[in-house]
Amino acid sequence: MQPPQSLDDKIKMAAEDSGAYFKYVADFIGFNKAQAEAIYESRYIIEKYIPEIVRQFYDHLLRYPETRKFFLNPDGSINEDYVQMRMQHLTNFWRRTAYGPYDDEYARYVDYVGRAHTKRGADPNIDIAERYVIGQAAYMQHAITEALGQELHEIDPEWEIRAAKAWNLLMMVILELLARAYQGEESAGAQPSAQPFDPQMVENLAIGAYEKGVGINRLSEIQQTFFVGREDEIPLGERKIVKLLGMSIGIFHHKSGWYAIQNKCLHAGGPVATGKLNDDTLTCPWHGYQYNLPTGTLLKDPDARLPMYPVEIVDGQIFIKLPVAKSVLQAQEKAAQQTETVIIEAPHAKNEFLISSVEPGSNITVEVDGEAVAVFNVDGEFYAIQEECTHAGGPLSEGKLDGQMVICPWHGSCFDVTSGAVLCGPAMEAVRSFPVKVIGGIGRVG
Repeated sequence: MQPPQSLDDKIKMAAEDSGAYFKYVADFIGFNKAQAEAIYESRYIIEKYIPEIVRQFYDHLLRYPETRKFFLNPDGSINEDYVQMRMQHLTNFWRRTAYGPYDDEYARYVDYVGRAHTKRGADPNIDIAERYVIGQAAYMQHAITEALGQELHEIDPEWEIRAAKAWNLLMMVILELLARAYQGEESAGAQPSAQPFDPQMVENLAIGAYEKGVGINRLSEIQQTFFVGREDEIPLGERKIVKLLGMSIGIFHHKSGWYAIQNKCLHAGGPVATGKLNDDTLTCPWHGYQYNLPTGTLLKDPDARLPMYPVEIVDGQIFIKLPVAKSVLQAQEKAAQQTETVIIEAPHAKNEFLISSVEPGSNITVEVDGEAVAVFNVDGEFYAIQEECTHAGGPLSEGKLDGQMVICPWHGSCFDVTSGAVLCGPAMEAVRSFPVKVIGGIGRVG
């Protein structure tokens, strides 16, 4: 089957949601009306260079066997008619792109171009690897930037920058649509609008991430004290996993000392605190990365270490101190008239927990008749299920909570925390659920 020649025919073969998806990606990338106008202003410059860019691109393709093979006759010679036809298509595409407009018709045209390089296009015999299509767009992006520099750098550098930025943003949108054609996606991500958020919060997090990475102790953070259990709950050589401030933390009673580390491996985020402890060496169960427990140091790189937190034992009760942004603590103080250091009243049994220590969307682990039980806060309601996944014993308290579904971090089994029912495999058996009662500020399981 020959590719359709008219633009109308091409558009008919594209995904119907292409326009909506183009708008969504453009909004995500930041390509707007101002960038579209900047591209239109540069259209004559780009068109001037299109013949030379196309020549250079095909000169490159025909030099290498992996791309040359797409343009050969059965006898091994170059099919010049086919090469020229592909050159014409490429020229038309970039001319159309330079002139706009970037409407639904254009979006479906880009979608068609992406599909035309796959078995899902007009010719099922064509199957070009995605990397070549993406490479062509990246090559064009570089060539356009160079063309703008050659024409504008000396006479109007501000125009050069404005046009180059606009082309770079549009090229990112085009790349996303071309890549989507290879995945066969329909309507993926075509959401109506962006969601509101606090830009200041994001800025504070970014600054904090950088400063923590280079070892700066921010004055805007102070220590807040949290009760995590009783001393007799963690005998010598044992550990306990707790959730505080959205973080999973491992509490270790090791060689007569107490250590608290963030339960997140530096390599891939694995539950390092659940790993095997041999002497002072803690091994992450996911990929085998090893740490010195007393210092948190990664053995392969002494400059890298797990975040550690001070542990205090007071009258047989265990407390750890966590850094809390001053702004967060001030909000807590205003709401509850708390002091800078908050010592929380402790529950009295292994199956009890402080409801204030389990924020919505987080969980805590308790013990019921010797069995570990994970307690989840779903929109202010508490639900308890057995800690171990029924597939391979994975720690469900370390899994992602999505609404009322928890996903096992080991193999992806899904369970309904409100009932223990299996929602997705590989697990076949439900986990046990336990009743939760809340009396005052204390939650009791079982």
